[in-house]
Amino acid sequence: MRQARRLPRFLLVSVGVALIPLVLILTIVTIGAIFSAVTPAALEVYAAGTTTSACTENNRSPSFGGTVVVDTHDTLCGDLTVFGGMVMIHGQLQGNLLAFGGVINIDGGVFGDITLFGGSITLLHGAHVHGSIHLYGGQAIRQPGAFLDGTVDDHSQHSLYFGFQGPRFSIWYLIFMIPLSLLWVRFFPVHTTFVRATIEQHARRSFLVGLLTCLLAPVVIFLLLALIVAIPVALVVLIGLMAAWIFGVIAVGWSIGEQVIHALTSRPLTRKSRYLAVILGQIALAIFGSLPVIGWIVGLSAGMIGLGAVLLSRFGTRMYGRPRQLLQL
Repeated sequence: MRQARRLPRFLLVSVGVALIPLVLILTIVTIGAIFSAVTPAALEVYAAGTTTSACTENNRSPSFGGTVVVDTHDTLCGDLTVFGGMVMIHGQLQGNLLAFGGVINIDGGVFGDITLFGGSITLLHGAHVHGSIHLYGGQAIRQPGAFLDGTVDDHSQHSLYFGFQGPRFSIWYLIFMIPLSLLWVRFFPVHTTFVRATIEQHARRSFLVGLLTCLLAPVVIFLLLALIVAIPVALVVLIGLMAAWIFGVIAVGWSIGEQVIHALTSRPLTRKSRYLAVILGQIALAIFGSLPVIGWIVGLSAGMIGLGAVLLSRFGTRMYGRPRQLLQL
């Protein structure tokens, strides 16, 4: 089997794909910053009849991991944006809270809306939130004695077929992954075939490599960020890992889709059937990933196996080991 060509173009596309989630996140943060100008007016409405303290801190920078704490006697004025990690609000937050993953515990006051993409939020006894909670794949727990002035809107649930509740997975995953997978398989069939073959023949080793990468990557990135000069290197490593993760999930979906087709028909697969396999595989990943309790394990395991296969095959540029059968491109 010949090695995959067009590597520079392939790497450029991989980096571009990895930048898409970052651009979306930055867009959301920017929109939040634009609407933050109306926060003071909103605070006056929420705080009617409620005593608020003087600001002890203003406009905190976005937090990437770690722990953000608003102490009991502190008042943070301005919007708060966090990426992962933990948020504990014992005092007051006079602004909106935007979180991407992580854990949020509140037993103080929040005068604004809370938007959560994944992760969880818990309103402990004594918490008072003067706003609404918007969930996109996360969960909200409200203990007795917690006050919520607004509503809890779960945007990750979609009603299908005349009111019957469909599977609880985000439709945005399918909207993003299915077209991306089709384009990837169309323009880089050789690279994806090498990764898919590595997954099918070396699944355990791929999982171990993916697991070790996920454990060591945060440490390496943190050390690079600590060295101011090495910050560009840390960003390149982060983008490369994101591209490898997405590439691996595409290959895992293709492999699962082929297994589904083999189970439904005995006809040999053609080149055109790979597109159907890609679609079925991503739908299967979305469904299994939405299962209660074990859904996150399925999604995480699929990502680790795909990541490990991508690294073992050197981003799909060569076959890892000897193929057990003739590979069909």
